[in-house]
Amino acid sequence: MVNITKGLFPEIVFKNFENISQIPRSSGHEKEVSDYIFNFAKELGLEAYQDESYNLVVKKSSTNSSETPSTLMLQAHMDMVAESDPSTEHDFQKDPIKLIVKDNILKADKTTLGADNGIGVAYMMSILESDDIIHPNLECVFTVNEENGLIGVNAMSLYGLKSTNVINLDSEEDDSILVGSAGAVNSTITLRKEYKPSNTKNVALEINVNGLLGGHSGMDIEKQRGNANIIMGRILNSITYPYDLFNISGGSKRNTIPRSCEAIISINNDELEKIVRQIQKASAKIQKEFYAVDPKLKIELRRSAPTEFKVFTDNCKSDIIKLLTLIPDGVMSWSKSLKNTVESSTNFAVVRETNTHVEFISMTRSSVQSKKDHIKVILSTIARTTGVPIEFSDEYDPWEHKVKSKLEKLSVDIYAELFGVYPHVVAMHCGLESGVLINKLDQEAEAISIGPNMFDVHTPNEYVEIDSVGKIWNYLLELLKSL
Repeated sequence: MVNITKGLFPEIVFKNFENISQIPRSSGHEKEVSDYIFNFAKELGLEAYQDESYNLVVKKSSTNSSETPSTLMLQAHMDMVAESDPSTEHDFQKDPIKLIVKDNILKADKTTLGADNGIGVAYMMSILESDDIIHPNLECVFTVNEENGLIGVNAMSLYGLKSTNVINLDSEEDDSILVGSAGAVNSTITLRKEYKPSNTKNVALEINVNGLLGGHSGMDIEKQRGNANIIMGRILNSITYPYDLFNISGGSKRNTIPRSCEAIISINNDELEKIVRQIQKASAKIQKEFYAVDPKLKIELRRSAPTEFKVFTDNCKSDIIKLLTLIPDGVMSWSKSLKNTVESSTNFAVVRETNTHVEFISMTRSSVQSKKDHIKVILSTIARTTGVPIEFSDEYDPWEHKVKSKLEKLSVDIYAELFGVYPHVVAMHCGLESGVLINKLDQEAEAISIGPNMFDVHTPNEYVEIDSVGKIWNYLLELLKSL
């Protein structure tokens, strides 16, 4: 193995990161890296155990002088997102990550780097193998399959762990301390399709909403960008002349703000011009409304030749439009303890047809459990009012911000003393494992999340700032001394 990171600071951290970068560890394929870290711990004479999902816990006794040392959990996930440039044939099941060092940047050769969360894993390994670091009792938790929805940590037992403080090492900005994150739940409202014969003299008009920026439903929801499914509902509601509907499709993934939506309607040719004018009038208003955040929004119309097809019944069409109109979307509430921080949101992500049903899929996030529960009640009420079923899935708890947290105050004070500036104290409107961990522990615990500057994570352009890795390493060591 070429030691590409030799000489970088902290050398022990980059050595461990380079070592695990030789081991394929895409989400759902962590056995090899888990076995490697398990054997690494055993060779150090440390207590370690591995569960059937390949989550790991490694314990190390206190090195400070306290007669009654506290117990601290350090935590990171072993898996990484597997994305590569189309020009490379990298096999994430077999090939190591090829690292590149350039100036102050560490990146990979046309693939994701895996600094998310490999740097956190390397921090923990480095602390475990060092004999000159002052720290309390440590419970180092290495989890699997985080990127697919916190699957590993949700399946993990923390029975017998004693930690009263948790430091998650999965953050991406070295000037911020995370003190909370959102829980989430998916919802699927399912409407059975009902058909009637079409009027063969009608013409088909395709309505296409596109050109929206979209974005991540956690990180970008506060930007209040347009949602193609919501816009389509507004367009269909603007039509006052009779029409039939026979196709509706919008969005692709639960955690992505939908950028496009398409509907096809059947109309009397004599009323085509009137309906087109109504749609164009509504479209102009919507485009003006969203111009500041979605300047490339387009609402395009295309006439199709007459054809024979089935259309939705009037009741079915009415229910589709009702759901497009009623399902909530966007920011639902703002945090009352953290300035300019989204507390709760819902992303009306997907409208899709199966052979028998139309599905309306949303992803709800909240950093307050009671708020998430209330939004579930809202969605259930909408479904019940429409007379259709709703199913909730893939739910996990939030990491609620604890006002007057001792760990938060200590971490802020040490940061300010070490670097001469105060950090940003923020909550992330995405899922972090910290919330699951502190909710699973038998005793009350507090948590923070820290990490070095990383950019373009989950893409082949991912990179980490080398100096920032050293900055957070020094900060972490100071925290360990004080806990």
